Amino acid sequence: MENTIVIKLGGVASDNLTEAFFEQITKWQMNRKKIVIVHGGGHYVTKMMQEMGIPVETKNGLRITNQAALEVTKMVLIGQVQPTITTAFQKRGIAVIGLNAGDTGLLEATQVSDRELGMVGEITKVKTTLIEQLLGEDIVTIIAPLGINKEYNWLNVNADTVACEVASALNAEALYLLTDVPGVKNEAAIIPEIASSDIGYLQATGIIKGGMIPKLASAAFAVKNGVNQVIITDSLSTTGTKITNKVAIR
Repeated sequence: MENTIVIKLGGVASDNLTEAFFEQITKWQMNRKKIVIVHGGGHYVTKMMQEMGIPVETKNGLRITNQAALEVTKMVLIGQVQPTITTAFQKRGIAVIGLNAGDTGLLEATQVSDRELGMVGEITKVKTTLIEQLLGEDIVTIIAPLGINKEYNWLNVNADTVACEVASALNAEALYLLTDVPGVKNEAAIIPEIASSDIGYLQATGIIKGGMIPKLASAAFAVKNGVNQVIITDSLSTTGTKITNKVAIR
């Protein structure tokens, strides 16, 4: 969708919702940009599970999601995190609405092949009709990272993955993956731009590692599937690292 910008809010959502963040949103809207936000919430889910005495288990950086963990995840993402974000927009006079997979089956998903992860899914289809209708009315759309499979079971989905799938389905002009670092680093220096074809090389040489590996894999998927560019940064006001589908030249 022309002039669409997708933003993934990561970490502690309230840390991202600064005045500079809203100033950029307002500026984009004045320039007729359409805004979609996919929010995470792992920090809040972990905190709630610990308070409820539910064990927190992970595998390869992904939360193992049994039935109890799934119910807490739904409760926290839809009942706590999303309202916090929408209220922050409302306070600034910005029209906004929160959506989840239960709204017109927005995000269709299937369970990942690694069954040890439990009720963890991957997106198979983004139904864009409702999103496009809302964007046509200049309503900022906030989406929770949960999917529903063909049996109408809810699944926990990685927020980066959801953001990339949504951005690709909308053919967004840009996707911002907001994280807790200012970009992809080579030692202390931020790499200003990475070609998607270079990601394997950077991983093999150890320049990218840990949690940045799946984030860049998601970014590469997005730029190969209709998104003009992906920016990994800790703020909308900083340039961070741009991921494009250009052919790498080394």
